[in-house]
Amino acid sequence: VEALRTMHINTINTLELSPVTAVQIDELLAELAKLLEGIKYIGELTPRTKDALVSFGERMSVRIVAATLNKMGVPAQAFDSWTLGMRTTSEFGNAEVKEETYANVKSITSKLDGLIVPVITGFIGKDDQGRITTMGRGGSDLTATVIGSAAGVDEIQVWKDVDGIMTADPRLVKTAQPVNEVTYDEAAELAYFGAEVLHPISMQPAIKSKIPVRVKNSYNPSAVGTTITA
Repeated sequence: VEALRTMHINTINTLELSPVTAVQIDELLAELAKLLEGIKYIGELTPRTKDALVSFGERMSVRIVAATLNKMGVPAQAFDSWTLGMRTTSEFGNAEVKEETYANVKSITSKLDGLIVPVITGFIGKDDQGRITTMGRGGSDLTATVIGSAAGVDEIQVWKDVDGIMTADPRLVKTAQPVNEVTYDEAAELAYFGAEVLHPISMQPAIKSKIPVRVKNSYNPSAVGTTITA
């Protein structure tokens, strides 16, 4: 925990963020320390406890990202996904998003200040008992498509480390090229046969609401990326 505290506080100091951010991080680390203490004494790590444990990185990150945006002059606010209505089943480690989430998110996001950028935790939610859950593989992308679909956005962007969906695996085929456009069906088929850019489940909310998904590259923002549409 002390190593985590040092890393996060150094980041906050380097970015010259508000002392409030350091207080928020300290509160989360205190909660994490209690959880780890409990695990140590009980001597076991259940799937439920593991989900709570792995949620802390994401929860600390959104607070630092929101504070950084605010410092840059972009009004932003951090949210844990469950405060926006993200409800899941209780399958810890591989929870599914419940249908009621869409109405919850639509209702809550419609009341947010349109000038503020919400920075929301990915891949985590809460079940009906208020316990933290994780959504398994593709969970962060799924969070984006669920929230984007519920909020009725024009486009959902998923940022990766490649220039979009490629003609082949660029690690194996050096001449692989990005594809400008694919259909939802083609993207799902590619994922089924091993393409790791997008998990098929994460595209379901976008398919349902017919919202285009654009895959972009964090390390090459000028690349057009791939648009996935009906």
